[in-house]
Amino acid sequence: MPTRWFAFFVVIAGLLLAPAARAAEPAPAASEAVPRPPKLVDVRFTLFKTSEVKTQEGFAFEGGNLFKSVAINHMAVLVQHPRGRFLFDTGLGRDIDHQYRQDMPWWARPLFSYGPVTPVRDQMEVAHLGPVDRIILSHAHWDHASGLPDFPRTEIWITQAEKDFIAQRHPGALLPSQVDSPALNWKVYDLENRPFASFMRSRDVFGDGSVVLVPLSGHTPGSVGLFLTVKSGQQYFFCGDVVWKLDAARLVKPKFWLPSLIVDNDRPATLHSIEQLHRLMVANPSLVVVPAHDAAVHDAIGYYPHWVD
Repeated sequence: MPTRWFAFFVVIAGLLLAPAARAAEPAPAASEAVPRPPKLVDVRFTLFKTSEVKTQEGFAFEGGNLFKSVAINHMAVLVQHPRGRFLFDTGLGRDIDHQYRQDMPWWARPLFSYGPVTPVRDQMEVAHLGPVDRIILSHAHWDHASGLPDFPRTEIWITQAEKDFIAQRHPGALLPSQVDSPALNWKVYDLENRPFASFMRSRDVFGDGSVVLVPLSGHTPGSVGLFLTVKSGQQYFFCGDVVWKLDAARLVKPKFWLPSLIVDNDRPATLHSIEQLHRLMVANPSLVVVPAHDAAVHDAIGYYPHWVD
């Protein structure tokens, strides 16, 4: 996320060069309703904040207030299911300082930074939470994959498209020191040809409809979102980095043009995913949509030791 001290250059350049965003207000289709599991399962989750940084709202999405400061989190989500527990992303890990110094290009550092770090592995150990069965990545960018080396031998679930993306080099977005270790235990999984809401493909992780992965390509080729239906019946959608702030989905706005050039692998496809997310929210007003970095949304949900069930 862009940092405040870089504001002057970005504001001026953005006013001169930023393209206009398309708006989308199509009527929701019946197929966009999120299905509920046939039987509620004892599923719960908790949020771990691994770091926080301040930026300007206008850097997070086009049309945002360039003079309004907002908090941006680097998060990990711990999900507990009767058949196992997993992390959705890792946030920033124990070796982030080394990873960042070694691999983050000098020209990207003014745009992408982080505050004090408390790795999710450390927080879990202090809380005596025990191991996780797997880590599912929303995508492999540096602020989502930093903690992978902290979980040796743990299965890391990733789509083939994202694994292929990792094999290429994307300066400023991917840090090789996070994903190149031969000790990492990658597990490539497929999304099946089973529609879920407006998504034509999905992966029902436990086969009971409570934990479902869907494709959100654009930001990266293999990005995925996570639908959770917790024990109470409330449904949540963790949408990764399709948007950095929830308001961008409400308004159908892309990321600010400069960071988007670096992190959005396919900008038209990313905007398509934003439009799809917008329609999903309109069709499902009770659905809680959780962008990976929106601290205001995270604050409203609460952090560990608070569990959502």
